[in-house]
Amino acid sequence: MATENEIINQFGRSYAPGEHIFKEGDIGEEMFIIHSGTVKITKTTDEGEKTLVQLTSGDFFGEMAVIDKGPRSASAVAVDNAVCIVLNEELFEQQMQRNAKIVKKILKNMSSRLRAMNEQLQNLTTKDFNMRVVNTLLLHVHKAGENSTLSMAALVQNTGMDDNIPKLKEIIEHMAKAKVISVAGNIITVTSSGNIEKYKQYLEMKKAFGES
Repeated sequence: MATENEIINQFGRSYAPGEHIFKEGDIGEEMFIIHSGTVKITKTTDEGEKTLVQLTSGDFFGEMAVIDKGPRSASAVAVDNAVCIVLNEELFEQQMQRNAKIVKKILKNMSSRLRAMNEQLQNLTTKDFNMRVVNTLLLHVHKAGENSTLSMAALVQNTGMDDNIPKLKEIIEHMAKAKVISVAGNIITVTSSGNIEKYKQYLEMKKAFGES
């Protein structure tokens, strides 16, 4: 059985910070498993390039292109120095045939990732900034749990509001006053998904009755 170093030497590729691993629209024939470093998956929207998710060691991406030979639906960019194990169609099929656990994991991850990316993409394209922030916080608490925290910088990135930071801060201030979240410096704590859900319903009611 090949050692980890042998696998890296044979199938590993290194990427510098900011380097594209592949671009949206490229025809893909390889999938990638992150050995080290961080990779972000981005999508072009009407407001520019937006990050859908950040992946780290042990995560994989690009598997859809190996399966259907279609164009890449998003771009992959190294956040820092990253090393990925690259599998082409032949190697991918070998692993699928040899290990049923890998098949199950890939299918499960594909399903959950596609669902999360679809939700994130829908959120990034809404023009309602209040709902964009609320939905982002809901996605965060569902993933990270009750009383979880995230930085203001992460919220800016996840909402795609790089050009609307004053508006984002205003929304966060209103949510903090309503005790839906708590804020300490640049750290936001989401106390419960229930509170966010209630605040979302409040916003929907305001919109339904024509209030700004």
